[in-house]
Amino acid sequence: MTERQPFEVVTSEPAPPGLAAAVHVERGAFRLDVEIGADPGEIVAVLGPNGAGKTTLLRALAGLLPLTDGRIELGGTVLDDPAARVFREPEHRRVGVVFQDYRLFPRMRVIDNVAFGPRSRGVPRAASRQLARHWLERLDVAELARQRPPQLSGGQAQRVALARALATEPDLLLLDEPLAALDARTRAAVQGELRDHLAEFAGPTLFVTHDPLEALLLADRIVVLESGQVVQQGSPHDITVRPATDYVAKLVGVNLYAGTASSGRVELDAGGTIVIGDAELAGRALVALRPSAITVHTTRPDHSSARNVWPGRIDALASLGDRIRLSVSGAPSAVVDVTAPAVTELGLGRGQDVWLATKATDLSAYPEPS
Repeated sequence: MTERQPFEVVTSEPAPPGLAAAVHVERGAFRLDVEIGADPGEIVAVLGPNGAGKTTLLRALAGLLPLTDGRIELGGTVLDDPAARVFREPEHRRVGVVFQDYRLFPRMRVIDNVAFGPRSRGVPRAASRQLARHWLERLDVAELARQRPPQLSGGQAQRVALARALATEPDLLLLDEPLAALDARTRAAVQGELRDHLAEFAGPTLFVTHDPLEALLLADRIVVLESGQVVQQGSPHDITVRPATDYVAKLVGVNLYAGTASSGRVELDAGGTIVIGDAELAGRALVALRPSAITVHTTRPDHSSARNVWPGRIDALASLGDRIRLSVSGAPSAVVDVTAPAVTELGLGRGQDVWLATKATDLSAYPEPS
């Protein structure tokens, strides 16, 4: 490999705002091939199964992993471009990172942890501590300034780690599973706070998460990776209503069926037919159906207004908070959410034959992505 210059600044005119990146990284048999961008102030969630390349993407953007090919540009400055032999080391990138385990220095006081970034970039000690105090106040943890990380709760440590990243005055903020280290109770409380803090950050934010609810609550846009590729991206609403793959459908908790559309119906690949009411949709199509939009009956609902009625058999029941989720085999198979009283009233149980019904207006049908 040709050795690249350790540090070089390349700018283009006019300088575009935000992040524009074509990230191509090869690590053994794995290849990450992702194009991603983010506007100033935009919060982008990166979702995907284990091994999809989420952390590899963040490491490349942070400068912890060089590109094999492609280009990373932030605010008009090229950070990595192998073809041009340009590579900015992490300490020369205006990128703030919050790691999953926060990586606070345990023997340093909180204020010195937050001041560490500015100090490492040459800011004088007094100015660095003043900047640290500013961000601790912004994140409502100024009273923790003289404590050390082992004395902090999970939520406090998360806010201190965010303050440390913001104290470097970054142009891009990267968060790797920012709430994963918190218990469920603390996570719920911190989610709203984190969204408010990120909304005040002027630059783009990318955060990796395994939690679809976290992505839906925090992000303006969601990017889904599978096997090193972007399989879908869009607003939380678009991802929920029109999942593009089985993984995305399971992630957002909907039934997804593939088939061929014609004359207001979709002949499903796995068997069965669904009436969609959209006579204009033709060719390969996907149908998304929420579990709560399906009703369960112990006899055929002949007088139902639902245009889709089909038989099935209950394979399993599972508790989901205030709901019971049924796994029902049939043509098509489906997961169905019902209330606990409905299970008792209908006497539903494993191995029972039932009828399922849903209205054409309660499902979403759209062209299958090529």
